Amino acid sequence: MQYESTDLVLIDPSENEDKIFKFIEQYGIQKQVVFTSKKSTHAVKGFELGILDFLPKPFTLGRFELTMERIEQKRLGIKPVNPELKKSVEVKCNLKTEKITLSAIQWIEAMGDYVKIVTSKNKYIVLSSMKGIQQRIPEKHFFRCHKSYIINLEEVINFSQSTVFLKNKSIPLSRTKKEGFKTAWSSRY
Repeated sequence: MQYESTDLVLIDPSENEDKIFKFIEQYGIQKQVVFTSKKSTHAVKGFELGILDFLPKPFTLGRFELTMERIEQKRLGIKPVNPELKKSVEVKCNLKTEKITLSAIQWIEAMGDYVKIVTSKNKYIVLSSMKGIQQRIPEKHFFRCHKSYIINLEEVINFSQSTVFLKNKSIPLSRTKKEGFKTAWSSRY
């Protein structure tokens, strides 16, 4: 390991705990290590060391795939998507039923008797009230910051006294919603 670059190390520290922990710290390979063990104390020690992940034995293929997905996301610098946002909402648009993944929604805008659901790829015009669409999406991840706008909190970059700045749009922030927005946005972290 001293002379070759390492992508990933799967190791069970049960046999020689102290040697393994010292080795990881000495060579600074925490970001390439995944512990596999039956002992929960190894998960705690791994967390303290800053390792990639901990796989409790016996682990399933699904749990291993989740670890590999986390590794790939870290490598690419992608923020993990909350499992609740992987769900979708069905809407009727242009005489068709469309499924929109919640994580893809950037904001929702009122348009009279309709709402416009904006994603990075499409805009959907749906016959619905803001209240009706708001009841179909998780309030933990979406916030109605103005009478005409619902935003995906994951899309927020920053905000000012009267504006919420998304990745590609500025949305008005109502005075009455400002404190609620601050609480909702800060609770994401």
